[in-house]
Amino acid sequence: MTKRSKYLFVFLFLFFGIQTGIQAQLWIPPGRQYMHPTEPFTYDLGINKYQKDYYLYVAPTVNLNFGGDFGASLTLPLNFLIYDTEPKQENSKIGKLRSFDYNEKSDYLRLINNIWFGQYGKYTPGEITYSAYLGKLFDGYIGHGTIVNRYVNNQRLDVYNVGLQADINSDFGGVQVFSNSIYTREVSSARVYIRPFAVGYKLFDIVTGRSKFLTMMTIAQGNVADEAGRRKVYEEVGAEEKESYRALIEDQKTQQKKEEMIPADKKPEKPQNLKEIFNQDNWVNRFAIGYTTAFDTKAPSELKFDTTGKLKVDENDNPLVKSTERLSITGFDFEYKLLSAKYIELTPYYDINKIRQIENAKGTHYGAILRLGGKDIYVQIKPEYRNMTATYIPMYFDSFYELERFQSNLQTHIPQTKLEAAKLADPDGPKVKGHFTTVLFNFYRFAIESNYENYAGPNNSRVFLGVYIPIGSMFLINGYYMKKAFDQNKEAFKLDDRSQGALELAINLGLITIRLQNIRKWVYDTASSQYEAQDEQKILFSGGLSF
Repeated sequence: MTKRSKYLFVFLFLFFGIQTGIQAQLWIPPGRQYMHPTEPFTYDLGINKYQKDYYLYVAPTVNLNFGGDFGASLTLPLNFLIYDTEPKQENSKIGKLRSFDYNEKSDYLRLINNIWFGQYGKYTPGEITYSAYLGKLFDGYIGHGTIVNRYVNNQRLDVYNVGLQADINSDFGGVQVFSNSIYTREVSSARVYIRPFAVGYKLFDIVTGRSKFLTMMTIAQGNVADEAGRRKVYEEVGAEEKESYRALIEDQKTQQKKEEMIPADKKPEKPQNLKEIFNQDNWVNRFAIGYTTAFDTKAPSELKFDTTGKLKVDENDNPLVKSTERLSITGFDFEYKLLSAKYIELTPYYDINKIRQIENAKGTHYGAILRLGGKDIYVQIKPEYRNMTATYIPMYFDSFYELERFQSNLQTHIPQTKLEAAKLADPDGPKVKGHFTTVLFNFYRFAIESNYENYAGPNNSRVFLGVYIPIGSMFLINGYYMKKAFDQNKEAFKLDDRSQGALELAINLGLITIRLQNIRKWVYDTASSQYEAQDEQKILFSGGLSF
């Protein structure tokens, strides 16, 4: 192939995107995880820099959407080596696939972005709703998020997980399930809840026979003893058809009103009144009691070290574990939806949890979820007060857990697992009190979310910020930032090994979209014997094809 034909091929590949959009954002605002590209075929093409080496990144993607209730996104991400700096990689050559992308069976799950149906966490009074989501997780949670909260299942570049979130909800109760990986099933959780008042009233209706009586009335509504030869209700009132109704009509000439039968499709719509806007759900459906269990089946309790005290690692530079044990957390939760109207919802809740493998690890959470607004414009505020023992860890399975299983403090030079560090805490120490607050603002396509957590004592703060800011149809700023274990507010946005995040600037040029990305993840460094932050930069050209 000549040099001119190579340039022509690249140009045609980029130009072929008949219809493009700003796709594959790094942070997905809550509630939008099921909003997928409208094009059935999209692609990403660009240059990827990792550990000073350069790769050609190619990711063709197929997007399937079956009516908005079921869909899938399948992709083939490939990194081809184009420039290898010193020290050279083993068997280094142009076009070589990045070594750790497909060196394990589970890595072939990278082909799955997501497969989904329904919407997780959706409850509609009077209906049974259900959902399931398989794929990358950016906001995995169970219940009120006091045990499993904002779980990110792909924190390491060398490991890819396909997670699971599924639920079923009804007027009488429901079930939620979660797993960080359908392949390893290391971290899993389930919550079962009931609405006791609704269950009690239903049982009372069945026992007293009131339920059967009401059902008979519903079936008979609109008929007048047809078996006796009498007419229908609408015939009794003078209507010729079931779809007609009687109304007073004003004569345009005489200005006098007279009674006529009007077809139902001509019936004017009634303006929405305040009673309809502030109509409450049935109070028996608003109280719920739940039970949650979450566990790590192989939580590392001790790592392997050689005789010099250096951590042992496998061929993929993952720490070798000397011993593991099953870690389990259980808890009860209570909630009552005080307000349940069209434009306002207020749900106070109370959670009490216990970590079973850690001595005296108990915590209580007092919170409320307030939502104001409609579908496109709303704000959601979730303040929470916490009172816990010295050994209790709230949101144990959080965004950092994929790393903290092996090293609880990313700044320590002697790796210590999260379970190991928790067991070393003083079970008789003073109680820890603090707060955790979440604010989410959504204005059509614009969204911003912030979380702040703080307790008494040093290095007990956490911050999260997510932004999704489209500027017209041409620009998009999208990303997230999170940091934990800092003390002073001025440290909150200082980049170090306690922080992680990603930022993207996308420019839509019509035929193609140029996307500039910086993604911070962690890779274990054998020289320093700890996880270190690695920034992965990408320049991508994205497009799509519609049929």
